[in-house]
This record gives sequence, structure tokens and C-alpha cells, in this order.
Amino acid sequence: MLDKERIDHQLEPSLSGKTGRLSGPDVRDEFGLEALDMNMGPQHPAMHGLLRLILELDGETVVRCDPVMGYLHRCQEKIAENRMYPAVIPLTDRLDYLANIHNEHGYVLAVEDLLEAEIPPRAEAIRVLMSELMRLASHIPSIGFLMLELGAFTPILYAFRERERLQNIFEEITGVRMMYHYFRIGGVKADLPPGMPEKIWEFIEGLEERFQPDLVDLIQGNEIFIGRTRNVGKMTPEQALEMGLTGPPLRCTGVDFDVRRDYPYGWYDRVDFDVVTDEAGDVEASYRVRIAECMQSIRIIKQVLQMLPEGEVMADMGRRIRPAEGEGFGRVEGARGEFAVHIVSDGSDRPYRVHYRDPSFVNMQLLQEIVPGHYLPDIMPIMGLIDPVSGGWDK
Repeated sequence: MLDKERIDHQLEPSLSGKTGRLSGPDVRDEFGLEALDMNMGPQHPAMHGLLRLILELDGETVVRCDPVMGYLHRCQEKIAENRMYPAVIPLTDRLDYLANIHNEHGYVLAVEDLLEAEIPPRAEAIRVLMSELMRLASHIPSIGFLMLELGAFTPILYAFRERERLQNIFEEITGVRMMYHYFRIGGVKADLPPGMPEKIWEFIEGLEERFQPDLVDLIQGNEIFIGRTRNVGKMTPEQALEMGLTGPPLRCTGVDFDVRRDYPYGWYDRVDFDVVTDEAGDVEASYRVRIAECMQSIRIIKQVLQMLPEGEVMADMGRRIRPAEGEGFGRVEGARGEFAVHIVSDGSDRPYRVHYRDPSFVNMQLLQEIVPGHYLPDIMPIMGLIDPVSGGWDK
């Protein structure tokens, strides 16, 4: 099917004008060269997981990009429909495994919407605290990965130094370093350990001091960085909206949308923060958005720590969760955009239908629309703009 589509594409007169020579599969230019088809991935050292890109090249210029997903598909939704409601939470950690807390948050919000449950204020505050720590643990390595793809090695070392410190905090709170399984339907698994608020505050203050020299001064203004990212992957707000983008890829075009502010959940309506946007709509703008969002996360974390209420961290949900027939919906602002969960209940102790809207999957549409016209080496910076995680696009 792909071969037939590609030949049809080459025969389209409207597209043949792009390169001046791709008027047919057998047409060669004045140098005897013809379009080259190339597979990039699924195993590629710079790829964000198992992803295959079928590229059609005119010299070094990409004239067509077909992403092929599915190499990590695990039937997450169908497996969830055969488990009791609480047993689905560990599975959500395996979606976007660089920002697992946001997946857990979206799922428990959907189930709590079904149950019309009331969550203790301290649990709500801890959820927001963990979500913003998770955003830092995802955004900072994303910046490091982008620079690594451009050939700069030092920023990824600084980025993983900070992620390691964050993982130490997550380990003390949840007991594990990656697949946390910390959020529960009705609250969180356990209260913060003694002294943890002070420890988080100390880390945040140190991060503020290190952030500017390590991740801003080192990168912004660098000629190579500007040359490889400015006007690369450029798109308009209209294009971003048409493709259904959310998160930093959307906000870097100037669209002012953030689930935390526009559809507030948890404690987000009690804290002050700014929704960061940029006007350029390219890879460089997405970097600036992520940098600024890290500072906003620090601002939110400080407010939560200052206002952290006392009390229980788990509502009384009974021994067995059995919602009435109906539908539940939860949406959160994940590190890569809007993560949403839709659940249909048939009145049993297992969901009848579970659907995840993962931003890594939706934002991948950008590749087909934006990559054509760019040089082959521009693909990796554009992947840095999307920052997808294969566990998310292959549910």
C-alpha cells in the first residue's frame, strides 16, 4: 500500500513542482539522479524510541515523510479493560514512561469522575506537587536530548544530574525510581515522609541557582544552536491547531492553551502561574517554552509547599470499586501536552472501555506536515520539538 501511495504521490503534478524533477518514479534529473527512498529507524541511535520514518529524498531535501508506528504496541487499552479499576494504575506508568505521574493523574481523575468522589485537600496538593516535579524531570532531560541531537554533549550531563536528584526524591516518596504507582483512586498511596517538604524546597532553591548557567547561558545565543533550530520545524498557529497539537509544540506557536488553567483540576486553581507562549513556532521557540515552563513549575512547587494543608491523603473508597453505569473523563496537562482518559462503566468492577489520548501520538502528525522541505539533518531537531515517547504513541 505504501509503495502504491508513494508512486501516486510522485505522479501528482502539484507536488512535482516542489523539486522540479519528481514528475514520475523513473524520471531522472540532468545529473542522472532520481529520488531516493530511505528508512530511518526503527532502530536509530538518535530516534526517540522505536519509530520508522520512510523518507523520500531529493538530494538532502526531504520531500515526503511517512512515520510508521506500532513497533512497541502493547494493547494497553484492551489490557486495562480486563483488570479491576485500581489494577490499571500501574499500566498507565508504562505509557509515557518519562512523565508517568501525569498518566496516573489522568486515569484516577477519570475514575473519580465516574464515582463523583471527593478527594482530601492534602492529597490534591500532593498530586499537584508530584505533577510539577514530574514536569521538571521530563522537561530538563528533553532540553538535554535536543542538544545531544545537535552534537552538544555537556547539557545532557547537567540534565541527567538534575533528573537523578529528582528521582531520589521520587524514590523516597513512592519507594521506586521510575514506575511509581503512587496515585490512588481517592488520593495517594502514602503521605510525604518526614522532612520531605524541606528537602524538596532545598532542591528547588539549588535548581534555580544552577538552571541559568547550566541550561540557559550555555545554550541561548550559541551560533550553532541558533543555526540548527531557528526557522526549523516552523509552523503557524493555524497549522498547529489543525494538527491537534498540545503542550509546548502548540504553545511555541503562540496559542495560549494549558489544561491546568483552562480546565483546572486538583489544586491548580489555588496557585498562581503563567501559561508560557512564544511566537516563532520553531524548534528554538519550543526550547524557550520548556525553559520558561520549568521556572513556572518551580513557582508552583514553592506555593504548594507553603500552603500544604494537613489531613488525610486517602478518601474512604471501600474495599471494592464498582462505579455505576456511565462515563468518566479525566484530562491533565502532561509534559508533552494534553493527556486525557475516557472510561465507560457497565456497573462491574472492571472498565467496559478505556481510551487514552496521549500527546506523543497526536503530536506525531507534525512530521508528515512539517518535515517535507527540510534537510535530512533537520529531522532530529524537529523530533526534539515534539519530544515524543514511544510508550505514549504506541499504547
